Amino acid sequence: MTKTELADNLNHLDPGATLTVQQNVLASLFDAGMLSKEAVAMIEAFALEHRCIFSFEYGKPSFTKEDIF
Repeated sequence: MTKTELADNLNHLDPGATLTVQQNVLASLFDAGMLSKEAVAMIEAFALEHRCIFSFEYGKPSFTKEDIF
């Protein structure tokens, strides 16, 4: 997966829908060896650009599309 593909997937999510992405895939997309605080901050900003909320709970990173447009 590329950042462009991730962006397309996020843009096409229905409101309230969730997309889960593996940790290692996200880390590689954002040029990080692991999901550090800095990497998570970049991912959160990326998610907001695509009207999503990024969460990293129980070792599962996911994006949830905002319900409000």
